[in-house]
Amino acid sequence: MQRVGYADPSTFTVGQKSELERTPINLTRMLLHCPAPMVKSFYDFAWTFRSGNLEPRIREAVILRMATLRCSPYELEHHVPAAKLAGLSDGEIDIITSAEPSGLDEKLSLILRLAEEIAHQGKVSDSTFQSLKPLFSTPEIAEATLLAGFYEMTACFLETMGVGLDQHAVNWKELDKQEL
Repeated sequence: MQRVGYADPSTFTVGQKSELERTPINLTRMLLHCPAPMVKSFYDFAWTFRSGNLEPRIREAVILRMATLRCSPYELEHHVPAAKLAGLSDGEIDIITSAEPSGLDEKLSLILRLAEEIAHQGKVSDSTFQSLKPLFSTPEIAEATLLAGFYEMTACFLETMGVGLDQHAVNWKELDKQEL
């Protein structure tokens, strides 16, 4: 349920227009209630995850799990296609987005545990951290932690502001070709 209208494009600064052109989705339309430099920083940070330390399928698993835990249909709408492009099967996606995921390989299971603990406890437990270390590098664990937090924050914004679903999901193939 949309709580407020999207930012009024007739009042946009050049910077705001640029951000909407860069990422023309409803999330941007709502984010543009904030100053353009803040929106730009939000997206600059978001796009860094596309070329970070994590394998694409691990990255998308974290995002889908956070979207599921935070009941964010908007994030799911945009990231199920990204997850498929990243190599996750329909079956894996169904498991990741289920109430109690099980039956995944060890890496996916552990990264979902990281997401679960961040969502429920605000941090990863010592035992989970120790379990992650043989399969993930310290940079990967650090990035997965930031990624989970970023998508938790984004879900909070989407739900608080009542951002509606877009008519079309993001075209990830085209987006990855752009220099953002």
